[in-house]
Amino acid sequence: MTREKTETGSPSRTVVLGLGNPVLRDDAVGLAVVVELRRLLVEDPIPGVDVLASTRAGFELIDLLHGYHRAVIVDCLQQPTPTPGRVRRLQREDVAGSARLVSVHEISLDIAFRLAEQMDIPMPTQLDIFAIEAADVTTLSEQMTPEVQASVLPLAREIHEDLKRRAPAIDPPDDEDFRQRRAFYAPPVD
Repeated sequence: MTREKTETGSPSRTVVLGLGNPVLRDDAVGLAVVVELRRLLVEDPIPGVDVLASTRAGFELIDLLHGYHRAVIVDCLQQPTPTPGRVRRLQREDVAGSARLVSVHEISLDIAFRLAEQMDIPMPTQLDIFAIEAADVTTLSEQMTPEVQASVLPLAREIHEDLKRRAPAIDPPDDEDFRQRRAFYAPPVD
């Protein structure tokens, strides 16, 4: 196997980060997608891919994403007139509508990347953001709306197939801390 390197010299790795709140109805969709992706990865593993989940963002994004070559972020999207369940691909500069990626209480995704750059913290050079339009993010419930729930498995499969197509041939890491990282929320896997 060849060992693809990032600009920082570490092995090329990909992280898929699901964001959400498990008790605010459709806000849990990012977490649900990574649960399904984990199941797919058990059936069909892809070397060099880590799957994380978090209920927070802001500064935590730097901690969760640093050192990875590529990041895939999945979160819900609040729109004035949503089409619930519609998946949109966003750039880091235009993530308005995501409670965690743009927040008045924390730093935005774009600012997190710029801050990390100023601090010489290696961040992913490739970033994919999947935002699922939500119908309800205010009701206390662990059940998503049917339209949003219906988007979970197809998006997990799409991400899995994309990871397979783009996966570099790498050796497993020797002494790196990638598997030691902890998210603030780890969704249950059945």
